[in-house]
Amino acid sequence: MSSHEEIRCQFSGGSYAIKLGIDVHQDFYVVVMQQGGANPKPPQRFAKEAFLQSVKLKQQYKKVHAVYEACGFGFGLQRRLAALGIECHVVCPQKLDEQKRIKTDGVLKLERVLPSNRHALALVRGPTEEEEQTRVLHRQREQLVKVREVLEAQERSLMVNHGIEPVQQQWWKRRSFSALSVPQWIKDLLGNTQPIVLALQQKIDQLTLQL
Repeated sequence: MSSHEEIRCQFSGGSYAIKLGIDVHQDFYVVVMQQGGANPKPPQRFAKEAFLQSVKLKQQYKKVHAVYEACGFGFGLQRRLAALGIECHVVCPQKLDEQKRIKTDGVLKLERVLPSNRHALALVRGPTEEEEQTRVLHRQREQLVKVREVLEAQERSLMVNHGIEPVQQQWWKRRSFSALSVPQWIKDLLGNTQPIVLALQQKIDQLTLQL
């Protein structure tokens, strides 16, 4: 059966595009290629730089489009392909068959995306590098807050378990810590954690100002 793109080209006299479905890994890419309306070719594994060189060569002869699923490796590949003049879509992960756990064949859905139907794939807007840096700062701040909360809760629990109540939420602050009325052995244990929590809070304050 002719594809949407093949039908368009038959009537318009245009040339077929190359569509690439990319599975992103840390050290390599697995790529499915479709030329025009032909069936997708078997997946090929590429080293990262070798793949970019291959795309450059293909682009000399055909229009190239690419798609990959949003993942933990960010939007660096999309930016590098865009720098080469290639339209690259990042999409939400999907499955065709939940029972068989088959990943969506994005390269086939690209056919419907390219002419006009932007709803055929759930597209993800790639952030700018500045936006991504801000996200990383925010994420790191939230991680440090969680670590601080775990440490302060553990030591607060230590005091409650030994009958010391009420315990201030932020017992680790310098003034609160010096005023703690607890047995010396407990204060020695708290003294192992308190400088760490103070250092974490200092970094949290710095990140807050940056944000």
